[in-house]
Amino acid sequence: MAILDHGKARWKIPEPHVDFIALALQGKSGGTFDKVIGMIDEMVAILAEEQKADDGKKVYCESELDATEDQKKSLDHKVDDLGVVPEDAKSMVATLTEEIEALVASIKTLDKSIAEAIENRKKGNVAYKEPMAADTAAEQLLSMAANRLAKFYTPTLYVAPPK
Repeated sequence: MAILDHGKARWKIPEPHVDFIALALQGKSGGTFDKVIGMIDEMVAILAEEQKADDGKKVYCESELDATEDQKKSLDHKVDDLGVVPEDAKSMVATLTEEIEALVASIKTLDKSIAEAIENRKKGNVAYKEPMAADTAAEQLLSMAANRLAKFYTPTLYVAPPK
């Protein structure tokens, strides 16, 4: 296992084919390894920039996740409320059914009372017409009697009956 010591950082490299690079870097020899170190530094700078971008994306994703969770909770509440609606509708249907049955019963009672009132009016009408017919017949009889008496006592007021 090779240990790579570069400035402030120290890395343990477990791969044997990297041992050569680690020895060359520890020897501080110039040349091509300076290019490699420069490239590594550039990669570290690029990784730092990417880490900043990733951190920004993480903040955005966390805020979006919170917003989505809030939406989910809101929709869950709506679903719960919609679950209550059928129960309310069922109780309303039951109440309306009872009211309809009560109205039907009151209509039947009203129909019976109307039928009784019609029967009573028919009986009352018959009871009224019989005395009125008798009164009319009596009035005509009296009128005929008065006319006959007028023929005998005052012939000028006598009216002859129609033929």
